[in-house]
Amino acid sequence: MDLRDLIDLSFLQEFQDNFASCVGVASLTEDAGGNALTRPSCFTEFCRNVVRATDKGLQRCRQCEIQGGEKAARTGKPAVYHCHAGLVDFAAPIMLEGKQIGAIFGGQILTEPPDEKKFRKIAGEIGINPNKYMAAIKEIPIVPESKVQIAARVLSSVANTFSRIAYQKLKLQEWNRELALANNGLNNILNTMSDGVLIINKEGTVTRVNKITEQIFGKSSTELVNQPIINLVGDKTPCTKLLEQHESYHDIEVLVDSSIGRIHCLSSGTLILDEQLMASSGVIIIRPMEKVQKLINRLSGAHATFKFDDIIGQSPALLKSINMAAKAALGKSNILLEGESGTGKEIFAQAIHNQSWQNQGPFLAINCGAIPRELLGSELFGYADGAFTGAKRGGRPGKFELASGGTLFLDEIGDMPLDQQVALLRVLQEHSLTRIGDDKIIPVDVRIICATNKKLAMEVKKGNFRQDLFYRLNVVSIQIPPLRERREDIAILFNYMLKTIGQEVHTHIKYVNPEVMALLKEYHWPGNVRELQNVVERIVNINDGDVVTLEHLPEYILSNQEEAVERFPWLPPNNEEYSSERERGRFWQEIKERKRIIDLLDHFGGNISKVAKEMNISRSTLYRRIEQYKISI
Repeated sequence: MDLRDLIDLSFLQEFQDNFASCVGVASLTEDAGGNALTRPSCFTEFCRNVVRATDKGLQRCRQCEIQGGEKAARTGKPAVYHCHAGLVDFAAPIMLEGKQIGAIFGGQILTEPPDEKKFRKIAGEIGINPNKYMAAIKEIPIVPESKVQIAARVLSSVANTFSRIAYQKLKLQEWNRELALANNGLNNILNTMSDGVLIINKEGTVTRVNKITEQIFGKSSTELVNQPIINLVGDKTPCTKLLEQHESYHDIEVLVDSSIGRIHCLSSGTLILDEQLMASSGVIIIRPMEKVQKLINRLSGAHATFKFDDIIGQSPALLKSINMAAKAALGKSNILLEGESGTGKEIFAQAIHNQSWQNQGPFLAINCGAIPRELLGSELFGYADGAFTGAKRGGRPGKFELASGGTLFLDEIGDMPLDQQVALLRVLQEHSLTRIGDDKIIPVDVRIICATNKKLAMEVKKGNFRQDLFYRLNVVSIQIPPLRERREDIAILFNYMLKTIGQEVHTHIKYVNPEVMALLKEYHWPGNVRELQNVVERIVNINDGDVVTLEHLPEYILSNQEEAVERFPWLPPNNEEYSSERERGRFWQEIKERKRIIDLLDHFGGNISKVAKEMNISRSTLYRRIEQYKISI
């Protein structure tokens, strides 16, 4: 450690000058390496212009000073010695933690008249004219040895004082370094926290904030620091009472004013006590409710998993719906999905969310028809503490708050009670809500996707659905076709489900008999894709082999003879004629031929001649096939 960093050299110079002047000796302060730290005080003409004027003399002077300082440091006492020039010097070390870091020197005196023979010899060794040397020696003051010892002790006492000053300064620097490290560490901790942190003094004034606090309030730290906390969070929050009541609090809901409006937050506060256990300051944590809700949604699985690529099918009707949904996803308007139960409305809703600008936000779904009328409002809009008997202490956020920044999917919107439709309309218009039993207005940023298996326009005419809400929701209406209107997708869906469900239960189906697929394509599927999925699950679970036959189909699809005769009038009872593999192949060909005849008759407007020519068969053969397949013309 450099002595220059530990002692005020100007103060040391002042002492050295006064000491040399009062005692009548020369004085100088050097570091442990013999480098001067101060200007020489009262140096004699002999030392300055005679001895130190030669390189050899100057070198010897420095060696003597270093040895004198080391001797004093080694013995722990001031060292009195004869220098190489024959004069009496003394040194007092400046120590730091047991190590010499410098020394204060005094001397350039004699304690008795000079011995001419001795000094002439020294002059010759240094390379100085003896006569000049002796002339200068005679100007050196003679001081009694007792006074020299006293001066050395005084110098030692002063050196000890400077040693203590150096030690204290060193410790102060170490403390300051540790404090700076602690402060930097605290700053790093504060600025890496995902919550806002405000530190207030005992007067309730903000003394420190982190970066997240600046983001929450939309203000810089210079604008926030020195502000009373009540100016930031209001005077009704527990933040303002923290120091007054001397009680910490945890996870209390507060509304704070920011540059973008009021923000709903959770707040916690902790006291900081001094050595007398008195509250000296406090730490306030502010966590935007949006972050809390995102965490809840992430842990509870409130996210969309399906994308448009996951929607299976190639029919024009389905592709039209997908195309419209993909375009609507890029906007911000509300979307209404209309379709029968089981057509995949929620899959469409998730795909829209994943392709929208809110795809990083939550996706929450609620079935408006599955929740009791009296609970639907609290589920959607939340409730405050004590709002009703049985309400959860502290209140509870509703689906709108939890979905803020993302998408809320309202399934079966047509079953929503009229009184809740009024509340929903208000939220959609004002983009804010008030919890049940509370008066705080909470802003929400949610995109609404609704779904229904009803014709909402008809429900409006019947008085079951509000017209104004219908127009608010029906900005982009998307019709999802039922499975019976996209029969070309049945085989694609069946094979896809057979593969995926089979993998789940470790079953591998290698072959599906053609008559099975023919029956599946002719079935009217009132339950749509969901019903088809149930049929596939049944097939996978009851199948002991790797081939799907008619016996694996549900009874309501195959065994109902009236339905079978209605769909396949030419089919013999109990399918006896198609028991062999070859006969089943013929059955499949007959199904395809019947369908082709029906399509051509429709295409040519019932013109038998044109149909027969297109099929490259005679009119009589065509009439025979029409009668065989019981086709109405």
